[in-house]
Amino acid sequence: MKTFFLVFFMALSNFCDSQTLHIHVTGIRNTTGNIRFAFYTNAKSFDDEKPLFVRTVSKTTLSKSAYIVSFNDIKVGVYGIALLDDENKNEKMDYGLVLPKEGFGFSDFYLSGLKRPKFEDFDFVLKQEQKTVEMKLRYL
Repeated sequence: MKTFFLVFFMALSNFCDSQTLHIHVTGIRNTTGNIRFAFYTNAKSFDDEKPLFVRTVSKTTLSKSAYIVSFNDIKVGVYGIALLDDENKNEKMDYGLVLPKEGFGFSDFYLSGLKRPKFEDFDFVLKQEQKTVEMKLRYL
């Protein structure tokens, strides 16, 4: 019986630590490939391009240029999300001579210039509640 309660409370603890994050993506130019969400937790991980984890969703079911995806297992904490429209599914950003060939975006931040943003420009706090993040794709 003690084992049952221990397992039950451990499962409940893990459930309470995870929240629902809705990501509203706009400006998608086609239905080819995948959308990759790289979750960063601080400026160093972003600068080193080493996300805590990556989530990939297919665009094959996309019917419009806007998309809402929800993740129910994200733990409470500080995050910044960098999005890649990975049109050829090679899991990396493809470049022309200098500029990216694929779309990109950041959580609640639209990059209007050419300079890479700082983590503080697009970070947010995920608390014990549902959260919606807006991400607008940019193609150069």
